[in-house]
Amino acid sequence: MSYTKTKHCNIDSIYISQASEVLRKYGITNFFYGITTKDKGPSLNHFKRLQRRIPGEMCKANQLIFSRESIRCFLKYYIEHFANGDGAYSNKVQLGPNLPPSPDYSGGKGEQFKRLMDKHGAVSRAIWLLSVKYNPDWQGAFVLLSDHPREVLQTTFKKHRQEIERQLQLYATLFNDQCINQLNPITNFNCLSPKALEVLRLTAQGFSSEEIGEHLVISESGVNYHQNRLKELFNAKNRAQLVSFAHSLGVLD
Repeated sequence: MSYTKTKHCNIDSIYISQASEVLRKYGITNFFYGITTKDKGPSLNHFKRLQRRIPGEMCKANQLIFSRESIRCFLKYYIEHFANGDGAYSNKVQLGPNLPPSPDYSGGKGEQFKRLMDKHGAVSRAIWLLSVKYNPDWQGAFVLLSDHPREVLQTTFKKHRQEIERQLQLYATLFNDQCINQLNPITNFNCLSPKALEVLRLTAQGFSSEEIGEHLVISESGVNYHQNRLKELFNAKNRAQLVSFAHSLGVLD
């Protein structure tokens, strides 16, 4: 399966440069960032595609934030060729720093994996999860690449955990506030059909069901179906609450 559709969020490159410069102080050479959801537990919403989401599946997102274009290419190639055999892709993670075991470079495929890592100056990896203000079910996830051995990176994280987390939280908040309409999991993981999303947008603009139906060339009952389904998904009691929730979650601008 290919994930070539994953693109870079529309964000001023100065923020990426600033974050990269800060992280280099701790041995982080590159990163990518997105919003994921907890892999289990009760949810405030009813989007089935999000109920088992884990950081390793962020590659299925439409948009992420990358420290540079080459890391977007790295992610694409990694997912297509090595993810299924790499424990770092499927291991459970928790809030804070998570350092997966060193990759298995044995065999022909392992050698290819090693070449990919070397090409991008990556000796070790880490996933750092952070809370997100928009929804308690969501987590900001930095996937970090380092040119330091795993043991050195682990020592650095242990020694400077508070300051690293403070910096990551700062940039996660900045990225989220700048790009929440792109990063929110509901639209980023295609939880809503284009038709449902358009019904939601027109509802937010104050159009009646009849007017929405005329605009989208569907029946009024079809519009009501979409609106009722949307209220169920967002756990909203009425249209006003639906629109409010959609705005607060970044689904609507």
